[in-house]
Amino acid sequence: MIKEPLITKEHKSVDLDSIIVERLEFDNNFPEKYLGLLRNDLSTSYYIGCKWLIENEYAIVVEPKIKNIDYLTMFLHCFNSPITSDILSKIYKIDLNSPTIKLPAKTFELTPFIIIHFLNLLKKIVKKGLKRDYVWIEENLSSKIKGKILMAKSIKHNIVKARVDRNYCKYQEYSYNCIENKILKKTLNFVSNYLKHNLSENKGLINLLYFNKKVFDYIEDYEVTINSFKLIKTNSLYQEYNEALKVAKMILKRFDYSINQTTIEKEAEFPPFHIDMSLLFEIYSFSLLHKTYGNEIKYQYHGKYGEVDFLNTKNRTIIDAKYKVKYANGEYEIKDIRQLSGYSRDINVIKKVGININKDVPIIDCVIVYPDQKDGSENIEEENFINPNKKIEQFYKFYKYGIKLPEKK
Repeated sequence: MIKEPLITKEHKSVDLDSIIVERLEFDNNFPEKYLGLLRNDLSTSYYIGCKWLIENEYAIVVEPKIKNIDYLTMFLHCFNSPITSDILSKIYKIDLNSPTIKLPAKTFELTPFIIIHFLNLLKKIVKKGLKRDYVWIEENLSSKIKGKILMAKSIKHNIVKARVDRNYCKYQEYSYNCIENKILKKTLNFVSNYLKHNLSENKGLINLLYFNKKVFDYIEDYEVTINSFKLIKTNSLYQEYNEALKVAKMILKRFDYSINQTTIEKEAEFPPFHIDMSLLFEIYSFSLLHKTYGNEIKYQYHGKYGEVDFLNTKNRTIIDAKYKVKYANGEYEIKDIRQLSGYSRDINVIKKVGININKDVPIIDCVIVYPDQKDGSENIEEENFINPNKKIEQFYKFYKYGIKLPEKK
């Protein structure tokens, strides 16, 4: 019997029955498996979403810690940015092989994520080239025979009508009109209708839609049913198809195989999934920084000590994104200060910002970017980025900069 899911928020301790804990298979290398829960630390982390603790028995649901945060708008903002669109796949993971989890409607907005995932998979398929396979074709041919004559249909359509020059035949042809492409085209039509009614203002998504549609428009239309998926042939040469068809099945099921349902917003059953909110905030911050500073911002720059989130090579600034609301309350974490201090002494970093290490090395400015829904800025303001009024008072040349994240209306 399926129990009511455990519903909590990011960075909260959870109270689990010891019997359940003993049945869990923790993996410290993959904390997202149980949305941050570890054997020695039953606390959630930066992951939101829903996962099975015990499959078909007990699930955990983690909601965002920031009230009304619009993570979908953040995601779409990054998706539309040319500098961040290609790294979004690291933010989320959807488990298409596990049973779905029933949740109250509007718990999460997952459909847009699934649709974006599907469009990106199709983009890979289109770039690589569509699959071809042998398909059966039935056709009433004039003055020739191809494959096998279908006698019953020839009699019905030709002989009784005195059309003796025609033969109704069934033959195979090597074609792009295989069942897999027909299913993907049908799903693409559903996606097109959904975007028309829900996300039509998002130019990045619409452009990606038409990039795929112009190729799939040549595929024959096909009435897809749940039984259509039984006809699919897997092929190791077309790995992208396996994932895309799984997502297609989920989308078609989500809309009950009826294109009329694509205009209705409903969420009830979710595949297990997670969104890494810390990474989403980091990439969102990158898109804002790049918009202001352009190519002066280096992302994930490799020093000898580690990887700097952001390095402004012109202004000689080390910038780190911390998805921690405590910075908005005047607090800080000493481990963050130590981390940035280490970066500011990293030889590779010092060289990258154009400082001669054989001379006296100046102390480099360090800035922590954090979410601030009350006093934060919606964009990065260059003239206000290093501000004496935003010092972290306890440390020399340490500053913070609050970003106001999108909120649901």
